[in-house]
Amino acid sequence: MKVKYISRCACGAITLIFENGASNSMYEETFEKIKHKLDLSEASELSKTYMCDHCVNHWGIDLCECGSGERVGECECESCKAHDELGVKFDSFANLIKNFS
Repeated sequence: MKVKYISRCACGAITLIFENGASNSMYEETFEKIKHKLDLSEASELSKTYMCDHCVNHWGIDLCECGSGERVGECECESCKAHDELGVKFDSFANLIKNFS
């Protein structure tokens, strides 16, 4: 996966935009856990944003699939599935970290 752009939001989330146009948002701590598995060699950092999918739409690889904005596994709906594409592909935050660690 080659990352084309990295966007940081005032909310503290990071959004990665891949060369195929797909994007995934996450808490910075999630990014720190998986960044060593990503190809960031050609990534450019965009200007800071003040709204992103993570804080506005509650979409992220570490956010609950129900759209509450709560972290995966910490939501009162008790789901352990993520909302965003990478989270859906790997089914849960724990599996995502396991596959990218």
